[in-house]
Amino acid sequence: MQKNESTFTSYSNRMSEVLSLINPLEVNKLLESIKNASLNNGTIYVLGNGGSASTASHFVNDLTIITMRRGVKIKAISLVDSIATITAIGNDESFDDIFKTQLLNRLEKKDLVFSISASGNSSNLVNAVKFANEIGATTSSLLGFSGGILKTISKNFCLVLTEEGEYGPVEDAHMSVCHYLALNA
Repeated sequence: MQKNESTFTSYSNRMSEVLSLINPLEVNKLLESIKNASLNNGTIYVLGNGGSASTASHFVNDLTIITMRRGVKIKAISLVDSIATITAIGNDESFDDIFKTQLLNRLEKKDLVFSISASGNSSNLVNAVKFANEIGATTSSLLGFSGGILKTISKNFCLVLTEEGEYGPVEDAHMSVCHYLALNA
């Protein structure tokens, strides 16, 4: 076996292990939060940074398209997709508030703020979740490593438990969970 094959085999084995450690009850709580927001005609706001921002965008696409094909209407918005809005808020106010500020005139109690984060400690996500909790909206987070602050302040969370800094497996597992959620919402 060549070195590249062995490296991929090791990675795929690690991914299998990481996926097997995800608590299905936590995944079900995320699914319930999505279904509840949809049943209450709420909007799901999805947010993340870096690779998690890409997952957030992809997840909104899937929530919108996959569910629509099954006759389910879910209102989902990715707060990571408007670079003009993000940079304006970051420049004029603070990068720590790029998501909270977008929620200020939109978020209602019937809505869901869905955060995706490997560390669970990004201040812009933490600030958005705290704001959502203050107005009584539902907060759900898909997390990695040890869960960070978001694990303690989110009403629902699913933890992909890995070593600190193990971004690849966390992000891959997050995408798998998001695919599952979109297929079952």
